[in-house]
Amino acid sequence: MRKTYLPAHIANYFLSKAENDGIKDMTPMKLIKLVYFSYAWYLAIFEKKLFTERVEAWRYGPVVPSIYHEFKRFGNSPIQQYSIDFELSKENNKISFPVIDKDDEDALGVVGAIWRTYKNLDGWDLSKITHADESTPWSLAYYAQGENSPMKDDEIVKRAKEAIEKYLKSA
Repeated sequence: MRKTYLPAHIANYFLSKAENDGIKDMTPMKLIKLVYFSYAWYLAIFEKKLFTERVEAWRYGPVVPSIYHEFKRFGNSPIQQYSIDFELSKENNKISFPVIDKDDEDALGVVGAIWRTYKNLDGWDLSKITHADESTPWSLAYYAQGENSPMKDDEIVKRAKEAIEKYLKSA
């Protein structure tokens, strides 16, 4: 049975990969775009959501609000901390670092492909991809409904399938 993920699980994957690979430019914008691309590709491949939080069309592209709010304090600087989860109970208070289940080959496969594809791009480069033309899911939501409007999954899937096809041809 597949574990239920939060965007924080996906964010921590990328923060760990950046640390391990010596990638120094993991800014909030870059992280937000990587989490979005993971959501999009997973949805396109498996026809189910990687996480349930909605993706919104903000000024600089698709945003998963919880990731934005957790890491906005870093501004344009590299992120220096993992996402944490607090479990508060009468018996025990626990702080943990959400991670993708090591046995979840589907989720790990998708986020791994996203990392290999986009790790060397910065946040602005990734934002440009989401703004490439007027038919991107971001453009369709932003210009039709305005800032912070929800993006439609069917439009996300359509664009993600194009990116996946390009990835497979280059692999």
